[in-house]
Parts: sequence; C-alpha cells; structure tokens
Amino acid sequence: MYRAAWVASLILVVVALFTLGHADTPKLSTEPVSFDGHRAAADMRTITQDFPQRVAGSDPDNRMAIWVAQQFKDAGLQTHIDGYATTVNGKGVALQNVWATSKGDTPGSLLVIANRDVQGLATQGANDNASGVAAMLELARAFTVTAHHHTIVFLCTSGDAFGALGAHQFAEVHASAGLWAVIALRQLATKDTTGIGLDGWSAAPKVAPPWLWLLSAPASRVNANLKTQLPTIASQVVRLSVPTSSGSQGPFVALGVPAITVSAAGPKQPPVFDTIDATSSETLTKLGDTVQSMIMSIDADPTVGAPSGGTIFLTRERTLPGSTLAAILAALLIPLAAVTVDLFAHCQRARIRIRPALVRSLLHLAPWLVLLAIVYLANLIGQLPRSPGAVIPPGSHIADTPRYLRVVVLLALLVLAYAYAVAVERRLERRVPTDPRATIFTAHLLLVLIALLAFVVNPYAILLVVPAAVLWPLARPGGWMRSILPAYLGLAMIPVVLVYYASRLGLGVKVWWYFFLLLENRTMPASGVLLGIVFLSTAGLLAHTLHERGLAPGALSWPAVDRRALDRPGNAEWASANEEEAMRRRRAGAPLRRRRPRPPRRRRPSRPGDQAP
Repeated sequence: MYRAAWVASLILVVVALFTLGHADTPKLSTEPVSFDGHRAAADMRTITQDFPQRVAGSDPDNRMAIWVAQQFKDAGLQTHIDGYATTVNGKGVALQNVWATSKGDTPGSLLVIANRDVQGLATQGANDNASGVAAMLELARAFTVTAHHHTIVFLCTSGDAFGALGAHQFAEVHASAGLWAVIALRQLATKDTTGIGLDGWSAAPKVAPPWLWLLSAPASRVNANLKTQLPTIASQVVRLSVPTSSGSQGPFVALGVPAITVSAAGPKQPPVFDTIDATSSETLTKLGDTVQSMIMSIDADPTVGAPSGGTIFLTRERTLPGSTLAAILAALLIPLAAVTVDLFAHCQRARIRIRPALVRSLLHLAPWLVLLAIVYLANLIGQLPRSPGAVIPPGSHIADTPRYLRVVVLLALLVLAYAYAVAVERRLERRVPTDPRATIFTAHLLLVLIALLAFVVNPYAILLVVPAAVLWPLARPGGWMRSILPAYLGLAMIPVVLVYYASRLGLGVKVWWYFFLLLENRTMPASGVLLGIVFLSTAGLLAHTLHERGLAPGALSWPAVDRRALDRPGNAEWASANEEEAMRRRRAGAPLRRRRPRPPRRRRPSRPGDQAP
C-alpha cells in the first residue's frame, strides 16, 4: 500500500506540472534614463551632515521630514504629510510619512518608497538609508520632466528600521487597490557591490510576482552592467513555508500588491561605521538608472501585472502557480494517509482500544504546553524584549544582542518545569495502559491532522512535515537506527530552515535568538507555534514507543516491516506467535475459578463372589 500510494502521489505531481505558466515580464523600456547621480550623491551628503542619528521620532527625524517635504514642493509636486502614533523601544512616539504625487493620465499608480530613519547605534546612516531617500528625491525630479502615463507616488517613511512601521501605516490608511507596483529603495550606495539584491518577501505566505523579480535582471544588465541575484527555487519555497520579512515591501506584498525592494548587494557596514566615506556615488548612480528603467517599463506596459501571491518562477520563462505548489506538497502526504488508514484497520481487526493511546499522547504533550505558557508569561511580565507589532529586522540592535543572562535564567526555569511536568506525566501514564500499536497509529494520525491544520494556516508550511510523512511509516521497532532515527529525521526541515535564515540574513549562530523573538512577540502565528509543539511531542512519542516498549512478533502488518529479512519470521510463525500471545494474555487476565471439593466416594460393601482388587 505504501508503494502504491507513492505511485499515485507521483502521478498527481506530474499532472500538476502541466499547469506551468509564463512570467509575462514587461518589455524593457527603450527610453533613455535621466537619473542625475551627482545630484543624488549631494542629497545623500546633505542628509548625513544635517540630520545625523535620525532615530524614528527624534528631532533629526522630524526635521528631515520637513526638509523632504520642501524638496518635493521645490520639484513642483503635490505634497502631503501623514502623522501617526506608534511604539518604538517601548515608548510612544509620533511619526510622519511624507509623500508626493506626480499625476498621470492613465488609471493606476506606481509607488516609490524609501525610509529615512536609522537604527539606534547608527551615526550617519549614509547607505542605510540616506542613499535610498536621495535616490527617491532624484527620481521625483526626473519624472517631473519625463512623460509617464500612470500616477507616480513618492513616499518617505519613518519607523521602518523597527519593522516597516511607516510602510504598514501607509498601506492601511491609503487604498492599495489601484497600485500597479511598489519599488522600495534601500542601501543603494554600497562600495564594491557584487550586483543587485532583491527582497520580495513578506510576513504572510505571499511573494512578489515573478514578472517583477525578472524585470530587474535586464534593467540592471543594460543600465548598470550588474548581475541581479535572483532567488533559487528552493529559496522561494522555503520563504513561503516560513514567511518573514521586515522590508518596506512586506506590508504591500501581504496585501497582494506587487512590491519589491531593490538594493546594492555586497559587504554591509555595521551601523556605527555607516558613514558617507563608506559609500559609493558610482553605485548610487547605477542603481538609480536601474530603478528608473524599471519604472518606465512598468509604466509603458498597457496591462497590469499579476499580483503578489504564491506563484514562483522556475526559469525566466516558466512559473509555477501557488495553488499548484500547494497541491504538489499535499500530494506528498498521500502515502502517509494510506498507511494511517491501514494502521487503523489493523487496530480494528485486533480489537485494540485507541482511546488510551489518545490520552497518552495528550499527557505527553502537556510538558511542552507548560514550556510555551512560561515563555508567553515571561513576555507578559516584561522579561523579554517587545516589538511594536511588526517584524523585527534581523539587523536591529535587539536581534543582534541576545540577552544571555535572562535566557539562561529562563532556560533553567524551563528545564525544571519540564522535568517536573515529565515526572507527573509518567505517573499519570502508568494509570493508562496502552497498546503500542494504538500509540503508533495515534502518532501517524496526529501527523495527518498537523498537516491538514498547517494547510489551513499556511498551505506551503506542509513542506515542514514532508520528511516525517516519508520516514515515519518506515520506522520499525528495534534499535535506535530503526526506531528513533527515522522518527527524529522527520524533523529535519526545522534545522534546515534555521540554517537557511542564518546564512541569508547574516545572523549566524544568533538565528536561534531571532526566531525566539519572533515566537514570543507573536510575529509567528500562535496557531503555527502550537502545531510545531504538537509536532515535536508526537515525534518523541513515536520514537520512544518503537524503541522502548517493543512489539510482539507479527504485531505490525503494514509494509514498514520488512518481512523478507532473514531474521523475520514467516506468516505462519507470526500467526502462531500471535495466537500464543493472545492465549497468554487471556490466561493472565482471566479470574481464577475455585473448584468445589468432591465428596468422598462411597465404597460398595463386598459381596460373596467378588474378585479381589
């Protein structure tokens, strides 16, 4: 059944691949660009000198907002200032978004966004993100004298260094239905750049459409002679399965608007050393030309491109729809579902009670729930850092400096609570005798339910349980190689995701702290965290049931047990062993019957003629 289910699964995957689509990338505009790199470099120098240490809500940040508004007015643009209140570093502050519009004669608008605020340790914030604001101002001047069909909005936000607060506020207040595309600018003046980096992710299971990713490649090659670093297929699938992004494009991508952040790839300076001397005006000019070419290409396209969603690109021409990707991941669970049904039928034929196994699984889960409750309680009483409801940027001070002392104290408390909870759970478990076969079925059933619930929360999160769906039916009773190893290898995608983010976000060994912050700040959905806890608990339940308790010969009849092995009994021997085991259990459980003493037998008196005995 296991092999036959895999055949059906692979057939469905092959059929799904016939739904591949086209990227429909807009043609690159042939109009010459007019981006003035020298003027943009001068603006970047003015920002770093006149508005240093412009932390969101500070006086330099407010003064720079007024200066940006004046630059928009000098360019002849209609200017607006939106004020909003938020929380930064645990304090309530008032921030401003400054935006201006260059009107067009065609429905639909394009948005160019750059944040002006810096992190707390930054001195000048030249590359991050004075370069982005300077490029945005120069693009605003360029498009006042360059003909365009659609309305172009230029937005300068604050609070984005703490998780795209300004972009999130603008996306909520202003209707985003008419936006054709959003291009965010950040770190455009990197010295010794190695190419153009893109960020089209979000904190929701959505990604920028393929056409917006692929448009940057020809634009950078023609206008900057730079190579665009496009994500691989594996990278796109992982980012959809575990979504997180603190970029300015994130709130728009989450709403379905095509949005992407353009930056100069290369070595990044720490915030303290991010000064004007560490930037390159040549790189700023190349990136400005590239972005202007992208805007003109989108503006010249007569049709609106596909929105943000789950669609990924396999090549520069072929795309895989998000629904098809989710269907492929779901098809990989068919063998697990088939084995689970077979296990249930096996338990029913053997008249094995399943309810005690369900109770045992709940008891095994209880210590994990205690740990999760302690973590959230520590957050409520202020022992852990908090964010203002947005995704914590991986390069922020709070993510870069783990609070080891508090973590050690919390870890010690968690260990003690877990040990005590396990001791209580063991005592209660002795009162609930269970059949190992029912426990194994329960573990597979819980994995199926976890996959179904994960599909509801995020259909691409099924990727995290695919290794378990493949390996758990192959786990067999016996040594740790047969029992424990396959069960815990089913959790392999969890460390794979951590290693991926550690390398992609530059976090290194601090990636554990970053995801711990996302967990306790509820950036990761509480439902997803709870499913992860159940997943870990179920893996341990399956591993130790197969390894410690063992099973009677012939107790398992599904294809996970290799009957062809030399050390395995035949079918007749299995049946005989099962009958003997059943008889032994019946005898052990049957009550003893007391026999009544027989009355003494009366002897008949001897008669004459009887023979002697």
